[in-house]
Amino acid sequence: MSETLLVALVLLACPVGMCLVMWLMMRHQRQNQPQKQGDTRPDHDAQAAEVVRLQAEIDQLKAAQRDAAAQRKPAPPGDRT
Repeated sequence: MSETLLVALVLLACPVGMCLVMWLMMRHQRQNQPQKQGDTRPDHDAQAAEVVRLQAEIDQLKAAQRDAAAQRKPAPPGDRT
């Protein structure tokens, strides 16, 4: 009787252990998933502000490049005084 009980416990240990590991992994994965739209975490707001700041900086650099390119253009040949 004790032998069959021991064999049954050994046979059940593997599937029960696998279920436990799968449950723990799914639980961990759900905790690490980013939230859907409407995310109000502070780091989300900080990231959004950083994106806006970087976009403004890119726009300023593009404008400066256009101005520099416009200044480097040679004057038309008939404009010399």
